[in-house]
Amino acid sequence: MGKRIDKSFNTIFSSLYPNFDQEEIKNSKKYFDFIIENFPDRSEIIQLKGFFFIFSFGLRKLFIKDSNIPEFVKNLQSSNLSILRKLGSGITALFGLSTARSLDGEGSVYKYLDYPIYKNTTINKKDVSIPKSIEVAVIGSGSGGGVAANILQEKYEVGIFEKGSYGNGETNNETFGYHNFYDTNGIQQTRGYKVLLLAGMGIGGGTSVNWTTSLRTPDKILDEWDSLTGQNKYFNSSEFKSSMDYICKELNVDVENNRVPQKEVKLAEGIELNDLSYKIIPRNTSNSDCTESGFSTFGRYDESINSTNKIWFSEDKFEPENVFSDTNIKSLDIANGKATHINVENSGVLHKVAVDKVILAAGSLNTPKILLDSGYKNKQLGHNLKLHPVSGVAGKFSEEQKPWAGTMQGIYSDDNLFRKDNYGYLLEGLPMHPSLFFPFFPNNNDKFDDFIESYKYWSGGIVLTSDTSSGSIINKNPQHLWDYNLNDFDHNNLMHGMESLVRANYLAGAEEIMVATSPTMHWKKSSNEDIEEFLNKMKAVKNEPFRMLLGSAHQMGTARMNPDPNLGVTDLNGKVHGLDNVFIVDSSVFPRCSGVNPMITIQSTSHFLTSKI
Repeated sequence: MGKRIDKSFNTIFSSLYPNFDQEEIKNSKKYFDFIIENFPDRSEIIQLKGFFFIFSFGLRKLFIKDSNIPEFVKNLQSSNLSILRKLGSGITALFGLSTARSLDGEGSVYKYLDYPIYKNTTINKKDVSIPKSIEVAVIGSGSGGGVAANILQEKYEVGIFEKGSYGNGETNNETFGYHNFYDTNGIQQTRGYKVLLLAGMGIGGGTSVNWTTSLRTPDKILDEWDSLTGQNKYFNSSEFKSSMDYICKELNVDVENNRVPQKEVKLAEGIELNDLSYKIIPRNTSNSDCTESGFSTFGRYDESINSTNKIWFSEDKFEPENVFSDTNIKSLDIANGKATHINVENSGVLHKVAVDKVILAAGSLNTPKILLDSGYKNKQLGHNLKLHPVSGVAGKFSEEQKPWAGTMQGIYSDDNLFRKDNYGYLLEGLPMHPSLFFPFFPNNNDKFDDFIESYKYWSGGIVLTSDTSSGSIINKNPQHLWDYNLNDFDHNNLMHGMESLVRANYLAGAEEIMVATSPTMHWKKSSNEDIEEFLNKMKAVKNEPFRMLLGSAHQMGTARMNPDPNLGVTDLNGKVHGLDNVFIVDSSVFPRCSGVNPMITIQSTSHFLTSKI
């Protein structure tokens, strides 16, 4: 079967990427094999292998000639049958990723681009000695865990258990960054609407790889948190806002740490011409020169970025011997309404650590998994997953854009954040490295050389949708999967934002515009197609799986707070219902999505909750 899959890969890949030589195809094939081997949802892989197996037979040429393969794939993407759309979008995304990433670090497409090239580096994993007992075990070192460890270490002996590694201080390439500082190598997707899940992993968690966007939780969101939990001025209170003030001060959050990067100048111009406003994004950095290259998202550990490990548990503030990196928590031992031990794995060895208290801050994808694997039951656990689903628009301009360079994000527009019923979307700039650009904006219709070489002239923007839609966990060991479906209300908001981005690019003078639909919608000024006709076609995209390419870097709500254990997993102090000594302080507890990028909301919530322990 393997030889037939290889044969199909080579045939389809060569048709989609005709300019790649044999070495480049071989390089891409290695990464394709890596994804096939490591993709978390094995059912997806079985289906894909089945298609490749059937496609390898010579009989296929009677119906699909090699020269017609690009059109065949496009027809799959456009099909009215969900299973065929799934196959078509999967092929284009998988092949796009296989050109932009490589096990050697340098994607096959790199040599065609004016893009900085960095070789694979290494991580020197620290030797840690797992204790037999610890007073407080903080699980996860990201936004929630870092703050909790900082507060609790004043009263208790605290250990931080993090399944990821320390950063290496190097400027890492995309592949190395995703493989070492993102959960599941940055390739996991939900079932249903196939949303790409990007979740940070490593010391500092998402704060060490995120885009430094630091937005305060809006009052309207806090009001709704109060309403959903039956409270009056609990979240939208002076106490919570004091926590937010404290967090922002410690992280040095300020608009002075940002400026509009070259890649977003046209977006800013177009937003204003579209009668919308934009603002400079405040950032948690100490770098007013804004000199980073955009590679901090791959674990560079830029010293100017105030990540949790720098601010909350640096060596001068926290006992470094109590930071247990590369240590994966498997489960809790629970007896008589308490957690008695945590079961962790380090260097292939299982350890049982006695605990007095457990603080779960492993993120919304992993915190419910830990509790489920521990035998804890609550009907809300692993449900109510919010994703801030994102899709994007890219514009090509006559001026060089360098979509990977400058500050990660420069501007945002919140004019439609509360478009209807307290829900809507943000518009934000997008740093487009190759493995975000080519899989999300695949273009198999134009001449290969022209499209690839035009990369540096493209810039991107995203719609970050406040979702009323919900996902849930699929409890399949050893890897828990997630299901998520986008409802019509959220689809409408998303498409309204996409229209805003298309108009902004058009008004700013874009020569070409691409929309992250499947297949890619592509407008060209030279075609003389009226922009309104193009927009009407885009707005007609149905709310069905595999019509839009979606991603999520903000997972929330899977162990939400509510004083009623029938409606939530934790009480209003973050304590897990039915467990006297287990608390959750990450985005899992959010009663609804944060509306804005959640880093400040998570850290403020952690400070607000942990101060009560």
